[in-house]
Amino acid sequence: MSLRVRLNFLITLLFISLFICSSFYIIAHARTAIHEEVKSTAQLALQLIQIAVSSVSLEEEGRNKHIKLLNSLAKLDETRHLHINIQNPKNVLKPLDEFNTEFEINAPAWFVKLVKPGDMEIKRWLYNPAIPPTGIVIRADPSDEIEENWKEVRGILVFLLIFIILANIMVYVVIGRYLAPIDTILDGLSDIEKGNYQYELPRFRLPELDRISQRFNHMASVLLKSKADNQLLTQRSLEIQEEERRHLSQELHDELGQTITAIKAVAVSVASDKKADAEKVKSSIMTIIEYSDHMYNVAKNMMHRLRPSVLDEFGLIKALQNMIDDWNSRQDEVFCHFSFSDMPEGLPESIKINVFRIIQESLTNVLKHSSADQVKIKIYCETKNNIKNLCLMITDNGIGLDEEAIKPGFGLLGIKERVEMKRGQFNLNSSLNKGLNIDISIPLD
Repeated sequence: MSLRVRLNFLITLLFISLFICSSFYIIAHARTAIHEEVKSTAQLALQLIQIAVSSVSLEEEGRNKHIKLLNSLAKLDETRHLHINIQNPKNVLKPLDEFNTEFEINAPAWFVKLVKPGDMEIKRWLYNPAIPPTGIVIRADPSDEIEENWKEVRGILVFLLIFIILANIMVYVVIGRYLAPIDTILDGLSDIEKGNYQYELPRFRLPELDRISQRFNHMASVLLKSKADNQLLTQRSLEIQEEERRHLSQELHDELGQTITAIKAVAVSVASDKKADAEKVKSSIMTIIEYSDHMYNVAKNMMHRLRPSVLDEFGLIKALQNMIDDWNSRQDEVFCHFSFSDMPEGLPESIKINVFRIIQESLTNVLKHSSADQVKIKIYCETKNNIKNLCLMITDNGIGLDEEAIKPGFGLLGIKERVEMKRGQFNLNSSLNKGLNIDISIPLD
């Protein structure tokens, strides 16, 4: 069932509830009004008859007029809302057997049953010295009042029913009109799922859907930027990989290849010179030893660049201290302060190498781009929300940079990628001429 149908169904139920409540209220009001009207009419008729009887004079003419009045009332079959019966002293005042409230009413039986008041009969003896005692029986007849109220109630109920039907149709049309953009949003989500991050939703009239459109377009732009960043990182990773291979190949050729060739030449020279004395052989051996030491140093440097052995032998902190001390010894205009606290034992290898490379890349960035003379690196552990995190703070006092204009070549994207790969958080704060601060948090659990 679609959202449009469900909303219209709920609104229809609301309208039906409103119609039922209104009907009960109108019928209850009609019942009260009919009862009060019939009761007041009967009371008024009784009071008028009492006044007429009490005003009869003792004169013959007054008595004759009263007798004529009573005879007229006795002959009167019925009046509006009332049945009047006159009795003389010979007939004791009592409920009449022929009293019947099932009057012929031009209204539905259910309505009559709901609004018809209870049986109402007023009995009085009227006394006056000028005439004999007179019995009055007044019976309420609500039929006329019920018919009038039915006409009014029917008009109101028909009006409510027509209003509910028209309002329901209008709501259905309006909901369909305002929910029509949902199909456009679903199409956009399908395009995003297929990788088309350039898709943009139009502006919508409905404020809520318009905000969804704006958030959707922002999400698409972020995904597009992330996709471009990932492509740049991948491309940069491949370039670095090829550059490392080229550098290793060049060093193997220039350093190891030439050194091995030199060792071979010395060895061949010694072997071919059968008349070489001890001093010459000793000199050749020393040359071979010198070349071997050079080969060892070159191989050691190559292995250190690929992965520092101290990281495996002595742990992360010792490897960082050695790297930073070596970095400080080679720099005259910038100095790095390193501190650590609460470091746990047995850090995962992937975290150790990532933290080492992050600091290594950060120092390279400081040297190339910051123009700073002070760098502070602090590494520590803290527990937040029952999760142990490895925290890293890198701060310099250089020229800073505009966060909106970070270039891929700065290596910051690579650092961020390393952090996010370990489900960590990367925060960068910087502004022009106010240095740069990097806060990194990597969960250990």
